[in-house]
Amino acid sequence: MAQRIGILTAGGDAPGLNVCLKTMVYSAIDRGYEVIGIRKGWEGLLYYDPDDPDTHAANAMIMTKTRIRDIDRISGSFLHSSRLDPHEVGPQVLPPFLQHMKHADEPVDTTAHIKRTVEKLGVEALVVLGDNAALNYAARLNQEGVPLVGVPKTVHNDVSGSDYSLGFSTALGRGVRFIHEVRAMAGSREEIAVVEVLGRSTGLVTLLTSLLAGSDRTLIPEVSFDPERLASLLVKDQKANPNNYAILTMSEAATVAPEKALNYVPEMARLEKRSLAAHMLAAKTEEEGECFTVEMGARVSGSGAMVTEILENLTGQRFIFQPLSLLIRTAIPDGQDLLGAVNFAMMAINLVAEGQMGQLVAYRQHEHYVDLPIDTVTRPGGNIDVAEHYDAAKFVPKPSIMWASQI
Repeated sequence: MAQRIGILTAGGDAPGLNVCLKTMVYSAIDRGYEVIGIRKGWEGLLYYDPDDPDTHAANAMIMTKTRIRDIDRISGSFLHSSRLDPHEVGPQVLPPFLQHMKHADEPVDTTAHIKRTVEKLGVEALVVLGDNAALNYAARLNQEGVPLVGVPKTVHNDVSGSDYSLGFSTALGRGVRFIHEVRAMAGSREEIAVVEVLGRSTGLVTLLTSLLAGSDRTLIPEVSFDPERLASLLVKDQKANPNNYAILTMSEAATVAPEKALNYVPEMARLEKRSLAAHMLAAKTEEEGECFTVEMGARVSGSGAMVTEILENLTGQRFIFQPLSLLIRTAIPDGQDLLGAVNFAMMAINLVAEGQMGQLVAYRQHEHYVDLPIDTVTRPGGNIDVAEHYDAAKFVPKPSIMWASQI
């Protein structure tokens, strides 16, 4: 019987993901391996019951060259994906055969079951194509003896250890093109446009997309903003433009400056939970002068819609609001991401064949393609301090020389 390799994709989709999958499967088969694809990321391993064959086909599949011949022509993940974290599984998500693990309403650590499933699948190694969260869990599994190799893929480019993650380059180009399309409409209507970009924990993709698209102002999650100052600057930008428009590019998780947040409870209450609005109003009467940070990225398009309404109320003007949301994940991969996908795939299979487990394939400026201990991904802070490259007073990127994958 041929040795087996298991492959899964976890976290958000990234351009080039299926190119990486296809290259990986072809390379593994050419080396004599049988490849098992795990469906829906860690969720596939969670719902796979080694003792119940009826759960097997829905959660794992044998990947052949014929079966995946044309997957490099489509976006998304052929294996599908999920954001489930086996370390903290909500009791309502547990499959019936794991209900005995429930303890009240507390999250359940299902790592023991994940390890058992990997063992029962008979894989020599597990290859994890994941974002920051998925690779952090992979590092946990590695510490517990599961042989695996990690591949960084995320449009946010925030995996510690690698200056480049698969999908980041294409996402930038996709975002720039969309902003230029919105720019045409803003100029035609002579209005200020707010473009919302993905990014709840890091503003790197927002910062660079805004810079490359020539946006007038930028908001990132690392630095809170003063709505009144922002509104004033945008109006000045609009007046200074011969076509009478301006562009604000912002992260979905932008935050209002703590000392200003209580002034915008009505706008935030429309999209945030009522409990938050109640808390804010209570704080305003009971603790006048207290500062609060209000996060405005609790849902898709939530922060952008609120910022737009706040700015409209401050300026008395109508704004255009356009969320890019998931669209930056769906583009045809550009040259850098095509090369990254193929190179990462070949590196991962080489590591498996050489028995070098517990590694992360990576690209590091000045070092080219390298592999690192997968525990590297657990280092806090990512690779870049985005706030250092942001002018908070002007809401713009600081002038500097920037590389495609690292500032």
